[in-house]
Amino acid sequence: MLILTTSPAAISRNGQPAKDVIQGIIRIAANGNLVGVISNHAKPAWFDQEFAGSKVAFIATEARQNGEVIRDIAKKCNVKPHDILVLAVKAEDLQMAKNGRAVLVAAGWSTDPQIKGLGLKVGSVQELEELTVLTNGWNGKWWFEGSSKSYTVHALVDLSTLHKGVTQQVFAQKLTSTVKKGGASLAALLAVTARSMLMNNIDQAPDLLWGVYPSSGNTTGADEVLTDFTHRLRTTTSRVRFAKIGEPLFVRHTASVKRSANRNGDRTNPTDQITTLHLNPFYKGKITGRNVIIIDDCTTYGVSFGVAAAFLLKAGANSVHGVALGKFGNQLSSYDISINSDPFSPVDANGFTSGNLVRFSGTSDNTAQQVLQALIP
Repeated sequence: MLILTTSPAAISRNGQPAKDVIQGIIRIAANGNLVGVISNHAKPAWFDQEFAGSKVAFIATEARQNGEVIRDIAKKCNVKPHDILVLAVKAEDLQMAKNGRAVLVAAGWSTDPQIKGLGLKVGSVQELEELTVLTNGWNGKWWFEGSSKSYTVHALVDLSTLHKGVTQQVFAQKLTSTVKKGGASLAALLAVTARSMLMNNIDQAPDLLWGVYPSSGNTTGADEVLTDFTHRLRTTTSRVRFAKIGEPLFVRHTASVKRSANRNGDRTNPTDQITTLHLNPFYKGKITGRNVIIIDDCTTYGVSFGVAAAFLLKAGANSVHGVALGKFGNQLSSYDISINSDPFSPVDANGFTSGNLVRFSGTSDNTAQQVLQALIP
């Protein structure tokens, strides 16, 4: 069961009922989901007739923008606010979702600039229906979450449980396909990821800064699929939108060895990663005191997050949180790396020190696996 909330503006056009949207909302409710239309104005004259015989409820409230109505619904239904979807078409919907800490879904038919700028969106009521089907049963959480003394790591899905032949490269290709395809599958993947982040109160952290760990061969600085995904997630989950689009947090100045393809090498050695990238000088002076979220497609040994944390902490970050969409095996390690030179310039092999590896302590949970595997088939 999902809980979907929206406002009269989302289901009407020029003050009149939007028949196609209303019928879609009714079908969503008929599939066992709770659906509420929330407003701080009087119930539309047409509401009862349009929703006659359905389980769609009208919820009158005052000042819904403060999000209190979301918290009230969550309490009455014995769920958490992040178990609720808010379909938004106007700024008041956005404020209700953000302040109530619900999962924000933009309606693609909105003309509001703030809503059009959100990354998690559905283009039609049909996509909204698909989204509710794909995310039904999403009561799981992170597959893996753990912390070291200097950074944390979260992963959504256990890739070791997928069918034979799914390597890190294959998973990256599947993720790319999902993001490029867009539509309900991308919206659902964003919704599940956003929900997991809300569970960890990531949206509440002050001075958030978002970034992507660059792929091995990305020396152009051009936006990657993961960058697009991260931007979409940031606008949905966070109260701020820092960092600047077109300015990656990391610069890969030299192509590195693709670790997942180098099976004969030491895949725990961070040297090649450290010496082929640095922080973007654009962010010099802008990282100090910030809580940084680094997104990567998947993790096995944890080198990427260990290296990212070392650079960011050297630049003055308050905390570093690594988020991987997938995790392979049980080899994830914690890295104790110190960058001893300018993190905004190339670092040579003598410019850092690295301590002993320690197995990354954490916990795992299987409840979200089936939903997530369906989203990245």
